Amino acid sequence: MQTSSYLDFLLNIKSQPSNVPTTTSSLYDISNASIIRHISHPMSSQITPVAAAGPASQTEAKAHVQSYPPIRILSNPTAQAYSHLHPTLIGSIFALRFKALVSDPVTTLSTLLPVFAVLQIIYVIICLPAAGTALGSSNKARSSGKIGTGTKRKDAESSIGAKVVPAILSLSLPLVLGTPALAILLVLFGAPFTTHLPHTALCAAHMSILAGTGLVYVHGTDVSVWREIWSISKAVDTVWGGTVGMALGAWLGAVPIPLDWDRPWQVYPITIITGACVGYVLGCWAGRLPFLYGKRIQFSEEESEEPTPEKKDI
Repeated sequence: MQTSSYLDFLLNIKSQPSNVPTTTSSLYDISNASIIRHISHPMSSQITPVAAAGPASQTEAKAHVQSYPPIRILSNPTAQAYSHLHPTLIGSIFALRFKALVSDPVTTLSTLLPVFAVLQIIYVIICLPAAGTALGSSNKARSSGKIGTGTKRKDAESSIGAKVVPAILSLSLPLVLGTPALAILLVLFGAPFTTHLPHTALCAAHMSILAGTGLVYVHGTDVSVWREIWSISKAVDTVWGGTVGMALGAWLGAVPIPLDWDRPWQVYPITIITGACVGYVLGCWAGRLPFLYGKRIQFSEEESEEPTPEKKDI
């Protein structure tokens, strides 16, 4: 009897409906459906993030390349005052020597060259931060708190002494490297090749001193910064403004040379060096204007890259 009751119990269990297989089968169906959807679109999870990150990565790359801020004049009163006086001195001295330049260009340019060199050295020492010390000296001075008069005097003497050697090097590099390069550029733009060689060399030396001394002193030999300079994409400041103004002024100064005005000041290279000096003075002043300071020159190539993300939709 016990055996028959046990068999009846097993038969009753088998005859009862069970929800477990249906539940597990539905789970398997859901998981299989998700797997099938993933397999049917294997590249959907990979294309979308890349397409979305494409323009952002390009803009981040451009921001990284153009991440160097404009140079600020030192905040002490002497630097602020002389930064306005220096372009005026350059322009005034050149204006006083203009008649002598017309009568004897070689002698006048030879005497003006050391004067401009000394003025540029004084300017970079007093007004500009040396390469690698744009933030260090100001932050140290602010965080030091109260400092004695003797300590301040020693710090000032040491800072001036530490700036003299970089200033001399910043003057020497443009003279040694920039003068031959600009002389060749002047010849390529139409300057006499077999004659007027002293005129070309002195004109190129003046342009190198005006354009290169401040740039080398502030930026040193940082390749990434000079890549911005050569691509004309650097942020506008008083140093970069003087360089761009000198180049534009020299280029515009060559316009009156072939004209039939029969003026004595149309002789090469008087108009070119005049345009370079005037452009340098105006560029130094323009680089400090609020609506130009920190701006960058943008070319049409950047605009043509904007519609490219639309082609990434598959």
